[in-house]
Amino acid sequence: MHDPRTIVMAEDSRTQGLVLKKALESRGYVVHWGQTGAAALEFVRRHRPALVVSDVEMPEMDGRELCRTIKADADLRATPVLMLTSLSRTSDILAGLQDGADAYVTKPYDPPQVLDRIDHLLAHAAEPDLAGQRLALQYGGETMHLDVTCRQLLNLLLSTYENVIWQNDRLAEMRDRLQETGKQLEGSLARTRDLLHRVFPGEIADELAEHGRSEPRHFDSATVLFSDFVGFTKVAETMQPRDLIDDLDDYFRRFDALTAGCSMEKLKTIGDAYMAAGGVPRPTATHAIDSAVLALKLRCCVADVARERGERGLPSFAIRIGLHTGPLVAGVIGARRFTYDVWGDTVNTASRMETASEPGRINVSGDTQRLLEPWFVCTPRGRIDIKNRGAMEMFFLERLRPEFSADADGTVGNDRFAADHEALCRR
Repeated sequence: MHDPRTIVMAEDSRTQGLVLKKALESRGYVVHWGQTGAAALEFVRRHRPALVVSDVEMPEMDGRELCRTIKADADLRATPVLMLTSLSRTSDILAGLQDGADAYVTKPYDPPQVLDRIDHLLAHAAEPDLAGQRLALQYGGETMHLDVTCRQLLNLLLSTYENVIWQNDRLAEMRDRLQETGKQLEGSLARTRDLLHRVFPGEIADELAEHGRSEPRHFDSATVLFSDFVGFTKVAETMQPRDLIDDLDDYFRRFDALTAGCSMEKLKTIGDAYMAAGGVPRPTATHAIDSAVLALKLRCCVADVARERGERGLPSFAIRIGLHTGPLVAGVIGARRFTYDVWGDTVNTASRMETASEPGRINVSGDTQRLLEPWFVCTPRGRIDIKNRGAMEMFFLERLRPEFSADADGTVGNDRFAADHEALCRR
């Protein structure tokens, strides 16, 4: 006689077996678990369970052989057998049906799915059923004759339907998770791109985001700007570190805004030095002009800040600026902390121009002055010796020429200057 609350389980996977056993016991079933088909068969014969749940693929005796053995025994054949299988092809299902299985659930499954199938099988186990004629089915070019009952066929259809519903639900859950993951990934990529654009020139940032690296480029002509605060070390000794950093941050934030407004590219800050370039990462015909306009604006900005701080009795700085024009190489270096930088003699010479400048002045090389001469007033300084280069022709950049200036200081260009600038950009 069958025990209505006893179930024998055949499952060789310890993990899946523990999960399923716990789920069955939570419903009040007494579970006997065999990790091979042979061990499960012994439990079936000893306890006469209400139902057998069996994995298909197991060592020693697989699930199909266990099912055939149970159905061949006159005392056991009425015991419903529920097959758990990852073999979900039609031929596998039909083979299990031939072996006498009453229903099946395909893997991967959720324990509630198995419990629902068990409830259905046990609820209808006592109903009378009549075996009909052997059912002939055409499959794979062969005829299969199945000696099955109506109940088996109905259970097969119901199992198939339930499996489809469960799998669709799982697919829907996976789709929702993928969509959520996709949104999170899009957000992460957007934040990464935003960060890259804050650190690198736009097209370099896009290249890094797309390919993970950026090829170095040679530029036939670009203008490099160096600036430095005069007497910074001496003033810094009188200030608290936090105040010093806050002051530098204020200056450089102002410089960044001016640099962007002049179509220049900020390269980096080194201590109190500020470095920018025109004509990179995209070549332009106006790089020297843009650099000169930025230099004038930086000088004006520092003078304004000095007046503001002087009125409050706070220390301030004077700025020294240098410009030089020539060929250079620009690119991204580093494997972990990328840096967009420029290299070449032009960079070194621009640094020397800044060193050879004076407080509140903008020192430019002869190469740069020749490009600026039509629009800017430059005062000759003659030839001055610089480190590792000998004597070089230098000029102080004073202002825009009056005919191109919209203000008395010669810092802001007028419509005529804008028209000439636009014409150069179209070249």
